[in-house]
Amino acid sequence: MHLHSRRSTPGDDADFGFDPLALEGDAREVAPDEGPALFPFAADFPPSLLAESTRVDEPHDTRVLVRVRDLEGLGRRLDAIMVLRQSLGEEPGNVRLRLRLAELLEASGEEDTALEELEAGIRASRWDAALQVQRGALLGRMGRHPEAERELRAAIAMAPDSVDAALHLGLSLLRRGRHSDALTELQRAQSLDPRRGDVAFHLGEAWYHGGQLDRALQNLMRASELAPEDPRAYKLLGRLLDRMGRTEEAMVMHRKAREAGH
Repeated sequence: MHLHSRRSTPGDDADFGFDPLALEGDAREVAPDEGPALFPFAADFPPSLLAESTRVDEPHDTRVLVRVRDLEGLGRRLDAIMVLRQSLGEEPGNVRLRLRLAELLEASGEEDTALEELEAGIRASRWDAALQVQRGALLGRMGRHPEAERELRAAIAMAPDSVDAALHLGLSLLRRGRHSDALTELQRAQSLDPRRGDVAFHLGEAWYHGGQLDRALQNLMRASELAPEDPRAYKLLGRLLDRMGRTEEAMVMHRKAREAGH
């Protein structure tokens, strides 16, 4: 599969009056001073990196994921990817391992490879909804919104109660300028799980870009309560309160965004 550059077309996000790239949580390119996405690793790693897992009483994929987490914490992302690929060679239908591999590949800037891995996982697991949701979400982050919408609607047909499917479908619709449809999906996601801070945030974001500031304020305040460690809600609350002329409150939110970001 190939990456496609994204262009606004009539009826797309630009017509709705906001720049889709300014939405929080969108993919971005790695800056030159951030270093390589894949970190080098020692040539003398053990024949099987999985051998370093010690908890034999845990399920195999849990031990693999713990090892992957530890390797990532050491800056050895390429090692972590190799561990996952080695394990998937033995368990190609393991959904948890395939999802984690796709996440690491996307984080490394390898979106096309991540899509291929998710597609392989969907075939091996006989169309698992979680893999299809992640593939649709990734297509949306890549700006391939019509494909994302098809993938996510198919996932919803398989798993109507999937909060993530409704959330990512709403985000993809929002970035296409289909504000009313986006709100329908985001509100459905919130009804499925009212305790999700990310859902409350994106619903507030949708109301904000639609000019419904009071509703945006209500949802963003809820998002900040549900996920106080996430700076995005505070950041957008600062912009919203500035826009509403509530300068002192906006300054408080800007400060909280800085504190949450550290």
